Order: sequence, then structure tokens, then C-alpha cells
Amino acid sequence: MKMHEKNLKITIEEFDKIYSKYYSQLFYYAYGFVEDSETCRDIVSDVFGQAWENIERLERATIGSYLYSCVRNKCIDYLRHDQAARQYVEYLQDVVEDDEGMTPEEYEERLRIVKQIISELPPRTRFVLEQCYFNNKKYQEVAEILDVTSSAVKKHIMKALSILRERLSVIKS
Repeated sequence: MKMHEKNLKITIEEFDKIYSKYYSQLFYYAYGFVEDSETCRDIVSDVFGQAWENIERLERATIGSYLYSCVRNKCIDYLRHDQAARQYVEYLQDVVEDDEGMTPEEYEERLRIVKQIISELPPRTRFVLEQCYFNNKKYQEVAEILDVTSSAVKKHIMKALSILRERLSVIKS
């Protein structure tokens, strides 16, 4: 029985063939969820990285469904995080934007507080936030500057916006 089980497992040599066979299929599958080619490349690469780390547990018969399932789940996670990031940005705009009864001094004070919070962010997180939101650079552009993935840039954005939201909610209440 052990000999039969061993034949079902994927060998390291077979992994290259699996990668070649599935990479573009998975890329276009991801693109059906996330219409950003750089993000799709990151997602598919992450899935293959995860598969490589778990190669001893993967089986030939189920590798295709495993890869598609992982890509689908990572796309859904990405979309959830992306939605959260948009909500944070909208929240920040609401906090800083001119309320009906807000005086120019109150507006300036809110803006000063936001700038202060941003200045206290960890340096790399602050850099990413400034590049993406103040210099209008795309995640991929910032990723290339820092020599990281666009997913890492996205995580810094989420961290920055989370800190801003948390600190501003304390101040606003």
C-alpha cells in the first residue's frame, strides 16, 4: 500500500511541469476575479509558492483543483482587503473633508492631526502611503522601488489606513 501511495504524490521534478501547465490558466482564472494583471501574477505566484512548501502533501489526482481553489480563495481575500482599503480611504476623506458646521480653523486642526499621525507611522509604511496617495504611484511602482511585491505594498497601505482610522476614531469621539 505504501508503494501505491508514494506513486500518487508529486515529485519535485514534476512540479516544473505542473507550473508550466497551470500558470497561465490560473492567471486568467484570477483575472476573472481581479482585473489587475500584476495582482494576478502575485496571487498565482503565491499559490505556487504555497504548493511548493506543501509538495509532500500534494497528490497528482487533485493538484488542479487544489491550485484553482487556492487561487479563488486568494482572489476573494484580495477583494475583501481591497474593499476594506477603499472604505478606509472614504472614511479618511469624511474625517478631513469640510463638515457643514466646521470652521476653517477646525478643518485645519483635523488636517494637522492627520499629518501628525502619518508622520508617526513606521518609516516604510509612511513611505508607501505617501507614494501611493500623495504621489499617485501605483502599487507596482512602489513595489519596484522597495524591491518587494505589490502585495507587500498593499499590506503597508492597509496597516497605515488601519492606524489612521484607529487614531482618528479616538480623536473624533
